[in-house]
Amino acid sequence: MEDSQPSPIKTIKGHEGVVWSVSFLPSGQEIVSASSDGSIRTWDIEIGEESGDALLGHERAVRSVALLLDGQRLVSGGMDKSVRVWDLGTRELVGRPWEGHSDTVSCVDVSLDSRFVASASYDSSVNIWDLDSGEKVFGEMRCDGLVDFIKFSRNGSKLVTCSGDAHVRIWDWREGIFLVGPMEGHEEDVYSAVWTFDDRQLISAGEYSEIRRCDSETGESIGEPVVAHEGYIYSLALSSDGSILASVSSDRTAKLWDASTLELLATFWHKGQAISVSFSPDNKLLATGCYDHLIYLWNVPQLEGNKQSENDSFLDVCPTACVDAELAADTS
Repeated sequence: MEDSQPSPIKTIKGHEGVVWSVSFLPSGQEIVSASSDGSIRTWDIEIGEESGDALLGHERAVRSVALLLDGQRLVSGGMDKSVRVWDLGTRELVGRPWEGHSDTVSCVDVSLDSRFVASASYDSSVNIWDLDSGEKVFGEMRCDGLVDFIKFSRNGSKLVTCSGDAHVRIWDWREGIFLVGPMEGHEEDVYSAVWTFDDRQLISAGEYSEIRRCDSETGESIGEPVVAHEGYIYSLALSSDGSILASVSSDRTAKLWDASTLELLATFWHKGQAISVSFSPDNKLLATGCYDHLIYLWNVPQLEGNKQSENDSFLDVCPTACVDAELAADTS
């Protein structure tokens, strides 16, 4: 059942702009965040203070970060149209910025074998980069609107895109052709999606405030959509055991759902719009990044009897705040 007005266990202050992206490092002891103030920062969650120097170099808002599995490097994309790789040990840029987009880089993702990086842009394209060389290695994939979100499938062969034309597409990214879609159902911009562990299903959400499931092989809807918020849904995340779904919204809430039944478990209220979200590796904490420049930490309620979802194949996504150009322009 939903808790009544739970309070954050910690509020982290330090950014001077919207927190577009938050993610726990593999240790679970630190969070990395990216902001419209142009910085990427890491935070010690026990003391709630910054750990190490800020990663500086983007000329405008940093919209997205994606961690490599080793937790030692991360990839970022921003409104300066560049993609960058950073070493968290030295706090320095690795190589040169990658140039190839003509508009804001809204989202980045790293393949699970850490060989390739995908970048999505408001120029309606997706680029694929070789992580080691920094060279663009596969042709552009283009959507009919702004590309807000991308995510590699677990087996690495496919890529999902969510875009401003209200469609979800699944691509063979090596060939630059789409395999499934454009999927119908969403009525406005789609901002986020999650693959299942076996890559058979997707959960997606966006401007229309609905959470939808679909079959990733056919593109057909699974079950009825759930009206989850009273505003835009900016980002989704799944706990690593697949039992809990998190959503964050412009209605100033983060919500937790039983991933099997979509029963509401908790609502976390913020002072401003909730933009980005991440589960800790042990699924005991939730981090949210917000329009009010703050990062909030919340306790995650445990399902009764350690209940596992029927959909326990869900993967946790690398959270990214994927929002529309109008909001981005307001906070650049």
